[in-house]
Amino acid sequence: MNRHIKKYYFYFLARLLDFFGQYDKSFANYGKVIRYRTFFMDVQSRYNAAYQKSSKDFSIEIHGGIGDFLQHLPFILNNKSAHYIVATHFKGAPSFFKSLNIKVDQFYFYSNKEEYRAIRNLIRKNVHAYVCPRALFFKVSPFGNPIKSKNTKRKTIGIHAGASSLGSHKAIPAGFTKQILAYLNRENYKIILFGTKKELSQMQGLKNKDIVFASDKNIIKNLALVNDCDLLIGSDSVFKTMASMLKKPTIVLHQTTKNNFRDRVFITPYIKEQLMYVYKYTNFNKTDMKSALQFISNVMNLELNHS
Repeated sequence: MNRHIKKYYFYFLARLLDFFGQYDKSFANYGKVIRYRTFFMDVQSRYNAAYQKSSKDFSIEIHGGIGDFLQHLPFILNNKSAHYIVATHFKGAPSFFKSLNIKVDQFYFYSNKEEYRAIRNLIRKNVHAYVCPRALFFKVSPFGNPIKSKNTKRKTIGIHAGASSLGSHKAIPAGFTKQILAYLNRENYKIILFGTKKELSQMQGLKNKDIVFASDKNIIKNLALVNDCDLLIGSDSVFKTMASMLKKPTIVLHQTTKNNFRDRVFITPYIKEQLMYVYKYTNFNKTDMKSALQFISNVMNLELNHS
């Protein structure tokens, strides 16, 4: 069977097993569907429901970076007693889960795709485990609600130009970030600039009363500030996922490279919900910068000026 047929086969097999009350087996088969298509039909909600009725006599795998963690969080926060295994390139993962009072049985860290494949194979070989369910949205922010600015007439725009160490090529050039900031200043927006202190070091000279730097070592404190944004402009990274999960209008700038997993999990579902707008660039030359800035302006006029 090809992948297209397999996802239907395992999905309807899982539905049948649900009908007969065999929830451990249905959970396992929904897990197989997700391996072929993460958000196929209503598989995530059925996967979650099957887990609640199962024996829970297995581990739950969490793979990827902090953007993946966010989509897993709605399940994790409602199932803190599950046995979690985390395979990640995000070195701050232990403190991230600890701050949310989530116990993780085992962490595996990798710095490239080859190391990740070896870890994934090791987990599959030695542990009875299934991948963690995902969700596209938060009902409320899991990191609290920052105090809104008293001046509610002015909109707040979030900008994140950086990227993870494993995906450093995804970062938006500093020169273009400065162009965005200049445009937003002319339009009288308040700005929250997200990133590490190193990423924002080139922007220090631009800091003023209308630009807040969100560069705390504790990434949760920075993610919490996304809730204070009316719109976010970002690279293909965790902050654009946080904004989309909070149903904030989100503008994403990413390279034209093909990446089916990125598109199916972190891009297309939010485009369908009319929350995300994507500008694809080649190498951010002058033509790209001019075109991208016009794209940003058009989306902001559409999303913000009607309110």
